[in-house]
Amino acid sequence: MNRFSRLAGRPSLDLCNTAAPAERLITAEDLAEWMAEAGLVAVSVRVAGEDLEDVRRLRAGLRGALLAGDGPALAGLAADWLAAAPGCLTVDPATLEPRFRPARESTHCLLVPVLLDALELARLPRGRVRECAGEDCTAVYLDTSRNHSRRWCSMDRCGSRAKASAYYHRRRGEAPGLAGPPPP
Repeated sequence: MNRFSRLAGRPSLDLCNTAAPAERLITAEDLAEWMAEAGLVAVSVRVAGEDLEDVRRLRAGLRGALLAGDGPALAGLAADWLAAAPGCLTVDPATLEPRFRPARESTHCLLVPVLLDALELARLPRGRVRECAGEDCTAVYLDTSRNHSRRWCSMDRCGSRAKASAYYHRRRGEAPGLAGPPPP
């Protein structure tokens, strides 16, 4: 069973979602496990403590830039990260998608696909990356709904809870969030 939620289905957003509601990348081993679960490595990789701090800083920058739709900030993050990732870009002949071929296995190299994913998201119309409207949820997701009105990270996780709560309060004649009936 996977320890890390892959709720967003995008590596950059899944990385962002390792921070909240509770920190999930506590140790370097946690980061190595997340990279394996995300499919970034075929076998376990050794991660140093300073790599963990670098990834946490990258994650915070990605989250802020993606939610704000700040392409220039994301470009700056990517440029800084890529400068420390020896390798080269190649092109998959079947899909014409860029692929990073690392010169060696390092955390910086292994996370380049996460950055490429974030850059792809940044090219979408602003506001497509959102934070869940769930009461206790801070997950980020990509709104792929037809009319761009999705509010929750997942209907199973937060949407059904919000709808059930609203229904309960409507039936009781309360406004959501109030403890009891309105004062007389």
